[in-house]
Amino acid sequence: MPSATALSEGAAAADGAGALRPALRRAAVFASALAILSLLAAVVVLAARNDLDKAVRVLADAPVWLVLVVVAFATLNYAIRTQRFVYLARRLGLEVPFGEMSVYYVAGFALTMSPGKLGEMVRLWFMKRKFDFSYRRGVALQLGDRISDVYAMLLLCLAGLTGFEQYRGSVLAVLGVALAGTLLLARPALLIGCLDIVYAAVRIKPRLFVHLRHMVRNTALVMQGRVFLVALTLGLASWFAEAFSLWVVLHLLGAPVDLLAATFVFAFAGVVGGLTMLPGGVGGFEIVMVMLLGLQGVPTEVALVATAILRLGTVWYATAAGFLAAPFAVRLSTPRPARG
Repeated sequence: MPSATALSEGAAAADGAGALRPALRRAAVFASALAILSLLAAVVVLAARNDLDKAVRVLADAPVWLVLVVVAFATLNYAIRTQRFVYLARRLGLEVPFGEMSVYYVAGFALTMSPGKLGEMVRLWFMKRKFDFSYRRGVALQLGDRISDVYAMLLLCLAGLTGFEQYRGSVLAVLGVALAGTLLLARPALLIGCLDIVYAAVRIKPRLFVHLRHMVRNTALVMQGRVFLVALTLGLASWFAEAFSLWVVLHLLGAPVDLLAATFVFAFAGVVGGLTMLPGGVGGFEIVMVMLLGLQGVPTEVALVATAILRLGTVWYATAAGFLAAPFAVRLSTPRPARG
């Protein structure tokens, strides 16, 4: 006979799976639709340019293990980013082992393709469920994680800007906005003062304003000094790994470009994809990457194949891994009943 504790843990895990299952189902449908649309768009573009046969030949001549190269670098990217998530969580008072956080972090990718760019917030749900980690600290953790990504991408853009001078203004403009926002978050007195003014004017939802103040203060903890520098360094290392994989892919497809140029192409496409607010940056990322590779003399059919291989081995690989990890994350995050 199973013990009462085992039964209660099983029931809690089932409840968690039931709560998450509808979101996973919607994400699976949305991801499948995006994948099909992306494939159709590539075929239409190639057919319109009479390059479809060329693209098929490029794909046929590509090494069969090429996607595995991209997957290896993507896995390195996700491992470094998980370590950064662990580091930032510890700065906010949550001690989570790297292995356990890896499951939660990867499971979050299952909802990458959900509309609204909030899918990966499911990581906070797992942490709240297991450790009673407050959402106001969790949002600060997510903000610190994302903002360090933005800076890492912008710095990679700056590193590879030679040869893409026409985009200098765009990169510097986004960097300026990011710096302004960071200063507000790192020095929370002004934001808290604004919240106090708004509350004095509306006099509603006092608990909401209390939570917002706490969130702003928690965010400041991960946006200052050494903490942010460590997070930024980890972000640079993780995203450069994927930029390097693009460089490798182009060489293996017979259309080599300079490493710094490949770095700019990847990073700038990532920034534009993020600004579109589309799930996974799908559409914006691919269009910008193909266009920028064309400026480097890469034929359209090779640029499209390289982009497809990169995306298959990164965002789609992460999405699939997220779906596989989600059931384990639900079970791992199941709160253990208090022992009587």
